[in-house]
Amino acid sequence: MKRIAIVLLIAVVATGAVAAQGYWGTTAPAAATQTLVKIEGKLALVQGHPAIVVKDKTYFVQMPQLVYGFIDGLAEGATVKLEGYEQAVPLAANSFFYRVTKLTFGGKDYDLSQMAGGMMGGRGMMGGADSRGGMMGGRGGRGGR
Repeated sequence: MKRIAIVLLIAVVATGAVAAQGYWGTTAPAAATQTLVKIEGKLALVQGHPAIVVKDKTYFVQMPQLVYGFIDGLAEGATVKLEGYEQAVPLAANSFFYRVTKLTFGGKDYDLSQMAGGMMGGRGMMGGADSRGGMMGGRGGRGGR
């Protein structure tokens, strides 16, 4: 019993020591490195992700995928104005994640700040609006057992 307690104590201390190191040796929280930035440019696919290239900087645009299907003409090559937060991509020079809070396209403004939690309404993928349960049908996705 004492051996198990000692092994668990060592594991907890080792886990705490590793977690205290931070991401790639940095200890600054992610929120501290984000700044509000306005950018304008054409949407492009860069390494398979929506992005805007402005001068020598690449901004990987993060906005709900649902927006692309519901705003006519919003596709690759569309000129947009974006307002949001940038955060440097670790180990990639002049590359930034860009979380969009406001989109201006076709003379209209779209407030995306309320969509930060995703488009599922807080239910997640497996939850549904009805009593049947998950994606696979049945109760809780277990086939109605």
